[in-house]
Amino acid sequence: MNFIKKQTVFGWVTLGAAVLGLVAMIVYIVSGTTGYMDGQPLAALPIVFTVISILGLGALFAVADKLDRRIVGGILFVIDILLAVSLCLFIADRVQLFADVYFIPVNFPESEVASLNASIAGMVFYILALVCVIVTGFAKQLHKPAEN
Repeated sequence: MNFIKKQTVFGWVTLGAAVLGLVAMIVYIVSGTTGYMDGQPLAALPIVFTVISILGLGALFAVADKLDRRIVGGILFVIDILLAVSLCLFIADRVQLFADVYFIPVNFPESEVASLNASIAGMVFYILALVCVIVTGFAKQLHKPAEN
């Protein structure tokens, strides 16, 4: 219970970024392996980078009070880069899907629209995770100082 009480708002935002990153990764995997995208190769880098980001955010949530502010800032910077690269790779994987639906709007299956909508939702979750990590970067500390 003491662990929960010592968290600041920014600590909870860090945990929220980890959850949003997890949801984005799940949507990426599901939208890339089912429906219209079934049978097409799925890039592993967005998954790996997102898992590393989630683990880093979880570690910061747990032990940021034991680390120097510069180290926490550096870890947050790396996590931001990993999430941004994951988002860019996600978008690059779906360019053909966007082109088929938006620029050739005739004779496409409904499953293609469903895959596109799921992909857009995943991209939104990646953007929200990025925003949460950026907001966390402005924190003075992620945990309340120890009471003496």
